[in-house]
Amino acid sequence: MEDKIQEQDDQKDTHDVILDLNFVPQWARKSPTENHYDAKNYKESPRRRDRNDDRRSPRRDDRPRRPHPERSDRARPERSRPPREVIRELPVSVTFLPEQQRLTSLVRQMHHSRRAYPLMDLANMFIHDSEGYFVKIEVNKDAPEFVLFQCKSCKAVTCTEAMMTEHILSTHLNDVYEREAIETDPPAGQFICVARCRKSGILLGPPNHHSYTDKLNELHQSRFSHLTLEEYKRNIETLRDEDLIEKWKEESRHKTVYKLKSDPEAEPISLQKAEAEFKKMVPSMYEKTSRAIIPSKIAQGLLDQNIVHTIRRVWGKESRFPLSMSFAMRAAFRHMHLHLFKAGKINFVTHVKPRPVKPEDTIDSIAEVLVFLKENPGSTRHHLLEILHPSLDPKSEEAKEALQPLGWLIDRGHIIEFFNGTLSVPLGHRRR
Repeated sequence: MEDKIQEQDDQKDTHDVILDLNFVPQWARKSPTENHYDAKNYKESPRRRDRNDDRRSPRRDDRPRRPHPERSDRARPERSRPPREVIRELPVSVTFLPEQQRLTSLVRQMHHSRRAYPLMDLANMFIHDSEGYFVKIEVNKDAPEFVLFQCKSCKAVTCTEAMMTEHILSTHLNDVYEREAIETDPPAGQFICVARCRKSGILLGPPNHHSYTDKLNELHQSRFSHLTLEEYKRNIETLRDEDLIEKWKEESRHKTVYKLKSDPEAEPISLQKAEAEFKKMVPSMYEKTSRAIIPSKIAQGLLDQNIVHTIRRVWGKESRFPLSMSFAMRAAFRHMHLHLFKAGKINFVTHVKPRPVKPEDTIDSIAEVLVFLKENPGSTRHHLLEILHPSLDPKSEEAKEALQPLGWLIDRGHIIEFFNGTLSVPLGHRRR
């Protein structure tokens, strides 16, 4: 498996992940209940989310209606719409890899069950698990000038350096700084008015107070950066209200300061200073690469819509037929000393290597089981008891003893027990 996947696995909990290995036939499968890459599942940066809050579609009663014939000569107000983000095709290929912890847990369960499982169904189970895989993005060889930018912290990926900077600023400030709420004395002095944001209802303080400009800039940048500062200032009102002034004084007592996690003794600073210092660290927090491996949960919430579109398209195909996932799992299973074989047109994987044996080379009790299963492939333990030992109660100790040769044969690969409990004799290699 990939080195980066191992690095991710080393940081995770070592407890087993219980996977459902009770498959149903492929034709009986229903479509997945959740599309991991549906547009509604994507997370937005706080800045983009706030922009969209101010662009909500109007309520039904507020929507423009068709003009009355008698009023058609009236000018209709123009409605401005935000420009759509242009999605472009990227010169990259996308494949999927199994998540290492889940894969290790799966192999443990296969060792314990001693059964054979269909490879494509295992791949299908992983690709539909929202945390069951990694996304690998590689730049095509015919586009050497194209590069990806990957966050060293969470492994998120973007196509542009500016978008990666935006991601780190909006997501990882708290990785470097620890927020701490403190209480101070209320502002001193006489104040006759207080400024308030009409859009959010947030009190900014008296315009002549030293904190006013910082508060204004902070609110503008964090929630209304789609407006210019001058446009945003038109939404500020000044109120002469003693109750609001007292409310602002009480709110001002409660402040949030930031401390460097790497230096707990450092003097706490304001959010503005923390962001200014953090911006200097940003270039060291990402890297340029031509190949990126992304955890599935991170891939499902990327900021870059070009990459989102690319992954969504490939995942749609993979969710119907998990080809790249099955190839990755096949290689991983061989590396983990599991065995793959074909029954009909279906590939199966098991930890017990199939080893054909001739009935005449075994003792009578074992030969009896081998001959029966060779003549009746697909039988179950219950069916075998019914035919070979019809007088025994399937729940009795005698029945368990009668099936002991079957357990011995399965352990040595002379009989294959499949995921659904059916039994078969391995055929071995066909001669051409």
